[in-house]
Amino acid sequence: MQMPGSDDHFMATILLIDDNPEFRHEVFLCLEDAGHRVTEASSGEEGLKAFKNGAQDIVITDVVMDHGEGLETMRWIHEMAPEVPVIAISGHQAYLKYMEKLGAARSLQKPFNASVLIHAIDEVLTGLSLGSG
Repeated sequence: MQMPGSDDHFMATILLIDDNPEFRHEVFLCLEDAGHRVTEASSGEEGLKAFKNGAQDIVITDVVMDHGEGLETMRWIHEMAPEVPVIAISGHQAYLKYMEKLGAARSLQKPFNASVLIHAIDEVLTGLSLGSG
């Protein structure tokens, strides 16, 4: 994780897991434009493989997906690397509250705008930086 640059936010390596290719691509572009390195996955299973293959500062996962649910994905990530925060995303607020109770660092209800996403990532990464120092 890099320290804040001139845009005053942290740069991170992010794993983005969502089964909607159009939505995932929009979020991917938003994150790259903000200076983050992003790996995409279209399912929980694919996301876990990507997670095992490279260091991630943060994981963003959809909660409801066709192949590998976000809850199961978050549990596996927390087992493998409990220090890596997960941001849960969903169109269903009830699922998001449940994910937070089970350990999601933040949750965002779809649809959300880019500034809300970047702010949530910055908050999570700032918390990590403060906690490690």
